[in-house]
Amino acid sequence: MPSRRFLLVLWFALVVLVLIWTIVSHGSAPDQLKKEILLRHGIVMLAVSAPLGWLLSALLSAVFNLVGLELVGVADAFAMSLACAAAGYLQWFVLVPWLWRKWTARCQRPIGE
Repeated sequence: MPSRRFLLVLWFALVVLVLIWTIVSHGSAPDQLKKEILLRHGIVMLAVSAPLGWLLSALLSAVFNLVGLELVGVADAFAMSLACAAAGYLQWFVLVPWLWRKWTARCQRPIGE
């Protein structure tokens, strides 16, 4: 499946490009805009990995809070990128294709089986 491999590379390229965009923007921005840049990064990452990314980022935040680890700045963006990349991969390249195969197999069976 070359198209699936292409989409996978495109997915991870998107995650890396958004992270690089955030790091570059955050490094050159005045202090007043740094929080908005991190907010933009979080919104973009949650949007492309929705809805599983929401769950994984909330779980990651709770775990970090329990162990007393507070990530700020670019470290927060990096952790968010990793969590959303993993969630997006699991969602779009593992779970959705599996559900699609189950659905099509079920629809192809004759009624009553």
